[in-house]
Amino acid sequence: MVILTEAQKKRLNRMKNALDKAIKNSSLPEHKDADPLKADKNAALSFVVWADPQISALSPLRALRVHHACRDFEGLNAEFDALLMAGDLAEYGSASEYAMLSYLLENVKGAFKNILAVGGNHDVRIRGFKKQIIRLRSFLLSFENGVPNPEDRYWFSTEIGGYKFILLGSDTNSFEGMRIKDEQLSFIKKELAGVDEGKPVFVLNHQPLKRTNGLPVTFLGRGKWRGSVGWESDKLREALSTHKNTVYITGHLHYCTSRYTYEDLGNIKAVNAPTVGVINHGPFKSYTQGLVFNVYDDKIIVRSRIFGEGKYASEGIENSEFEIIL
Repeated sequence: MVILTEAQKKRLNRMKNALDKAIKNSSLPEHKDADPLKADKNAALSFVVWADPQISALSPLRALRVHHACRDFEGLNAEFDALLMAGDLAEYGSASEYAMLSYLLENVKGAFKNILAVGGNHDVRIRGFKKQIIRLRSFLLSFENGVPNPEDRYWFSTEIGGYKFILLGSDTNSFEGMRIKDEQLSFIKKELAGVDEGKPVFVLNHQPLKRTNGLPVTFLGRGKWRGSVGWESDKLREALSTHKNTVYITGHLHYCTSRYTYEDLGNIKAVNAPTVGVINHGPFKSYTQGLVFNVYDDKIIVRSRIFGEGKYASEGIENSEFEIIL
């Protein structure tokens, strides 16, 4: 569990009180029951992807949105094989922010057989790097179904329902992108080499590859590196390309469900999740957006959902539903 000092406990209590006030004054749309959230029982694997909750001690609106999104899972009993969180769990990487996210997930953790997360740039950018590795691990260990990273690094792999999941993370502090050393790149290649090429491998990371998923436009900037992994992007792309069906799932862009959500890069299938906690840029600005994956033998069907409103994105939204053919 996340260990808090007395000062951090007081900060957490202030965040909870601020959330209570925000709930009473909420202007978010009401949660609906007409379009229930459920996994396809005929799928071999079903999981949910959230990105960038970015819980902040200074912004109770982030916690409010995640609170609304969590309502979508109330009453579900191990419905999904996993919840994947694609980084930037906390705005400033503080222990109280991680504890607040754990508090928000407490009542719905039973909807998932596994809870997984990777760190993002906000999780590591201003604090001691090794401390933040342990902080993410402690956050995941606060759930009985949490799948923690090792004590000395962010990156590792696990298996869920017969499918391999590879979780990545920066090897040093980095303000916006990430730094990937050769050891992590070799690990990725080795993990991918042992999988039948017809079977997908799911790789979870915070930042997309450069010039993919609409970059740099979707990151509100110019330049070939903006919004991406950064300097090692080409090396990472080469490593991920060594398997025929690498499903590369990221966040970071805070961009809505759109034409840029999915891009087929050949061996790499690049999926970028909108944000569940922050403001989504782009034409479809609904809060609390995320993705629902149903995996079958020959394809993956991904649907965009507005969790806080209890409904799937309408068919008029590009990539509200898309297929990845295996």
